[in-house]
Amino acid sequence: MSRTLGYLLLTIGAAAAGTCPLSFVGDVRQFVVEQENGKNRRTVPAVERAMTAEKFYHYYSYSSHTGFEEQQTSIMFLYRDLNHPDELSFFWIHGIDEGAKRGQSQGSARVNGLITGVPSGTKIAQRDDDSGEWDWTSSTTPGVLTHKGPHLGGKWTFDQNTDGGAVSGLPVDKNWELKIEAEFIKGINKWFFYFGDGSAPQQLDPKEPVYLHPVVTTVDLGVAPYPDVAGPQTFCTLVTSDVKDKELAYTFKWGDEMPDTVVNKKAGELACAEHVFCGPVSDSCGGTVPRQVRVVV
Repeated sequence: MSRTLGYLLLTIGAAAAGTCPLSFVGDVRQFVVEQENGKNRRTVPAVERAMTAEKFYHYYSYSSHTGFEEQQTSIMFLYRDLNHPDELSFFWIHGIDEGAKRGQSQGSARVNGLITGVPSGTKIAQRDDDSGEWDWTSSTTPGVLTHKGPHLGGKWTFDQNTDGGAVSGLPVDKNWELKIEAEFIKGINKWFFYFGDGSAPQQLDPKEPVYLHPVVTTVDLGVAPYPDVAGPQTFCTLVTSDVKDKELAYTFKWGDEMPDTVVNKKAGELACAEHVFCGPVSDSCGGTVPRQVRVVV
C-alpha cells in the first residue's frame, strides 16, 4: 500500500521552551525508490542530521563511518543537512571498516557502479577513496571512468574497509530521477536502501537498476496533503535543541475523531507517526479537506 509522507507545522509548548530554546526544521519531502515495473517501491524520508554530508560520512581509515555500514553489504540513502535544509545528498557505501562493529569483517571485494540522470549543480561531496574510484564519466558502462561527463561512475576495489562516495546539491523542489546500476563482482552479496524514519531498510535486487526520485508536493502553512486514495499517511517532524540527548514527547494532533499519537524521541532525531484519516468531506466522518495536523512538543 502506498504511503504519503509530510513534514508538519510544529507548535512549541511553553513547557518545552524553558531555558533551552527549541526550533523546528523541516517541510514536505517525499522520495521514492523502486526497481523495474515498480518492484521494491518505497516512499520515505531522507536521513537527516545537523551536519554536512562530508562530516556525516566521517571518512577516515580509508572508510566511511555513518553507523549504517554492514559487512558484505552495499547501502544507499538520501541525506539532508538540517543546517541547510535545501541541501540534499546521496550516499553509496560498500562494506564496513575493520573493527567498526564487533564480529564484522569485510573481505576482499570489487564493485562497479553507474548513476545516470544526475541533475545539473550536483557535486561530489566525498570520495572513498579517490577520483580513480568515484568520479564523473561520459560512459554508460558501469566501472568506466572518463573523469568528465554528465554521469557518475564507480570502480571500487577494497579489503577490510569500505569504498563508495557521496554527492550533494540534488534539488529538493524539482523533478529529477537517478538511475543507479551496480555490478557486484566480488565480496558484496546484499544491496539495501536506508531510510530516515527508522523503518527497516529496503532490500534491492542486485541484478536490476534502482530508480530514485522526489515527489514534489506543495503544502501551505502546515496543512497536511490529503491523499487521493484513503490509506495510511506517515508524518515526520524534528526538533533541534542545544541540550544533547534531551528526550522529547511529540504529540501528533490529527484534527479528527481519532486520539492523539505520542512519540518519544531525543532532540535531533526524526519523530514519525502513521495515521489513517476519515475519507473525503462527503463521508460519514464529516471530515474537511484540507486537514490541519499539528505537533506539540
